[in-house]
Amino acid sequence: MPRSLTSDRDVKFLSHFWRELWKRFKTRLQLSSSYHPQTDGQTKVVNRTLGNLLRCLVQEQPKSWDDVLGQAEFAFNSMPNRSTGKCPFSIVYTKMPNHVLDVAVIPNCKSKAASTWVDQFSDMLEKVRLKLQESNEKYKQDADQHRRKKVFQPGDVVWVRMQKERMPAGTCNKLNRKKFGPFSVKHQINDNAYVIDLPAEFNTSNTFNIVDLYPYFPPDEVHDVGDQLGKDTFAEGAYDAEHL
Repeated sequence: MPRSLTSDRDVKFLSHFWRELWKRFKTRLQLSSSYHPQTDGQTKVVNRTLGNLLRCLVQEQPKSWDDVLGQAEFAFNSMPNRSTGKCPFSIVYTKMPNHVLDVAVIPNCKSKAASTWVDQFSDMLEKVRLKLQESNEKYKQDADQHRRKKVFQPGDVVWVRMQKERMPAGTCNKLNRKKFGPFSVKHQINDNAYVIDLPAEFNTSNTFNIVDLYPYFPPDEVHDVGDQLGKDTFAEGAYDAEHL
């Protein structure tokens, strides 16, 4: 049995039956924050890659995807992973799989054309790998520029951003408010998720990802600064009028 399960907050995964079932199996449930698909991004990337493979295999017969699912799975497990540098097949079985056209099984080939093709193909794969590494590094740098380090304590007052998926169908307009509040923070789940004291009329989950939370600043401080600026401006005007 698995030690932990990561899933979104679908009603099937929040039911009493589901929670009691895995509690008896001593499996820890790890639920994502609401409407934040990045939590299980690795699974979504795998599903997207398998979808692209199946799309290429089925061509004009999309209903036959289950017939070629084994081929897509074998192809995916044979592709090197950027994180590990090896394909999942070689990690599990300690050797590379044998393909229909596998240059590894003909190392002593005497054909010069075949040897040249193998060298060109290997060079191309190496260039592609380096290009992927450069692209990943660039994507990381661009993403890090928009990251914000935010930490809230229980009792802090914040604004919450309501994404379109949280709003009832037909009520989300482009001119509607994007942030609601202020609401207080009930407790912290982890560095990326907080439970907010959300009123019941919102009828949505009160768990928010950190990217949807913004610190609340009382308007009194702004008013005090504005009043002081107004007084200073008035005093300067009176001083200039006196000396004209």
